Amino acid sequence: MKKPLSTKPNLVVHRDVEMPMRDGVILRGDVWRTADETPRPVLLRRLPYNKAVAMPNSDWFRTTDALAAGYTVLVQDTRGRYASDGEWAPIMWPQEGLDTYDTVEWIAAQDWCDGNVGMVGGSYLGIVQWVGAALRPPHLKAIAPAIAAGGALQRQADGGAFPLAQGVSWLAYMALERLITSQAKGEPVDQVVLGEIAAVAADPDLATRHLPLLDMPGLSAGVVADLADVLSGRFADTAEFDVDAIAVPSLSLAGWFDIYCDAGVRGFSRLATAGAAEHRLIVGPWAHASSAPAGQGDLNFGISAEGAGAGLTEKQLAFFDRHLRGAGRDLPPVEYFLMGANEWRTADQWPPAGTTTCELALASGGDARTSAGDGRLTDVVTGAAGYDEYVYDPDDPVPTHGGRVALGNEVTGPRDVSFVERRRDVLCYTSAPLERPLDVVGPVLVDMRVSSSAVDTDFVARLTEVLPDGRSIAVVDGITRARYREGLDREVPLDPGVPVALRVDCGETAWRFRPGSRLRLSVTSSNFPRFDRNLNTGNAIGTDAAGLAATQRVYHESVLRLSVLSATGHTGQEHQ
Repeated sequence: MKKPLSTKPNLVVHRDVEMPMRDGVILRGDVWRTADETPRPVLLRRLPYNKAVAMPNSDWFRTTDALAAGYTVLVQDTRGRYASDGEWAPIMWPQEGLDTYDTVEWIAAQDWCDGNVGMVGGSYLGIVQWVGAALRPPHLKAIAPAIAAGGALQRQADGGAFPLAQGVSWLAYMALERLITSQAKGEPVDQVVLGEIAAVAADPDLATRHLPLLDMPGLSAGVVADLADVLSGRFADTAEFDVDAIAVPSLSLAGWFDIYCDAGVRGFSRLATAGAAEHRLIVGPWAHASSAPAGQGDLNFGISAEGAGAGLTEKQLAFFDRHLRGAGRDLPPVEYFLMGANEWRTADQWPPAGTTTCELALASGGDARTSAGDGRLTDVVTGAAGYDEYVYDPDDPVPTHGGRVALGNEVTGPRDVSFVERRRDVLCYTSAPLERPLDVVGPVLVDMRVSSSAVDTDFVARLTEVLPDGRSIAVVDGITRARYREGLDREVPLDPGVPVALRVDCGETAWRFRPGSRLRLSVTSSNFPRFDRNLNTGNAIGTDAAGLAATQRVYHESVLRLSVLSATGHTGQEHQ
């Protein structure tokens, strides 16, 4: 172990400690511990983003608090990154699983560890926890992944569409870093490609608006990954792991506006139902970011919504005390923030016991286009007739405004989308003003009967709260690519003009609609650039240089399904 660097009288940091993996590759990490030689439980963070500049403290976890509580913390550069040896690939989840296993077992063998290891961290740092835990290293006793999830559940949340702005931004950042590193080593670098990637990293819209997508500037060079693999879903941006293999307790931290929210929440439910270990879930009004502030989008949810105000570090340390020391308080199975009421709630499961399904039909007098149309949410009537129609033009897509976005130029969270609802390619179905609070807690699903003049197209649904002042605040939204309506493992084209059943899963939420507000469901066919535009041709994604306009119909047999805490009432009378 290298000579320690003292940061405080009772704290030392051992830099670049070498850890051999099973194949002989050396990974390096920094060991933060108190100056005495007492063996202690260790919390491990594995990251590809440079341990030397990683913040020790954040809204998600405070390393200094862990040290004060008697833990040792090890922060490691993953394989091929910064101080660690080996070759790095942007997506190498099986290798990350093995390296996590080997690192945990190496830590447990050190004289400064008491044999108990836990893991913390978010996003990539959370995913490596899942893939490592699935291999069951003997000394890994608990994990606390934040804003992270596995592949299959995440692809379901994206409905078969490609998260374009996020994907372009991430690829550009990774490619730019790789080229700059290569250039610094004296290796040959194509300066044209470097310039194009630098421009896209600064402004992702330069690539997201380009057609065909396979020819996006800079990224088509395949510096990080083959673009065809990325666009087709063959590039595993989130890890596959066996949920049934997770045998250690987990504390999942999720955010209502995080890109991984639904996968994280539903992954917890699967674990809690099937697993013998203790699993816990905390969900707040947060996004995919290094901080967890009270303000998201156009709203501020109050000081208790902040990561610090919610006591995230304290709760993680209590969780680790219980499972690494056998002496901590237990946490409730589920703790969630009810937006609108702006308060924390607890539950024994997700969705909470006491929820019922509220069904509302999509109806109109014949023209639900725009928020000024006559679309309304009503009681479900068997055999309802009629439909609403709009034209979707891929050359003029509906712009992304808020929601679960990451990277790119968009702002995340609950934003006023009333300007979007004035477009004539957006159908709006609105309830009467509420007479009492309505708590929607759980999944929001839209089962639609639709048709299109195209052989493939997208349908996008968004639930909003229309405030008395006219603002329409986005709560959740979802997308389904029609060719994948029967499952992501098969492509089934549409017969033009023939109605089909299709579900849009808008995801999980916990939102109080307040008295005087109205519920609104909007339906359209794009959310760009959060997702790639469907060009309506049915061809392989990324290959088309132009799209086709499509005439879309949404039939009045369509139903909005809400998970409602029954004690809070109903939606009031039909909108007139």
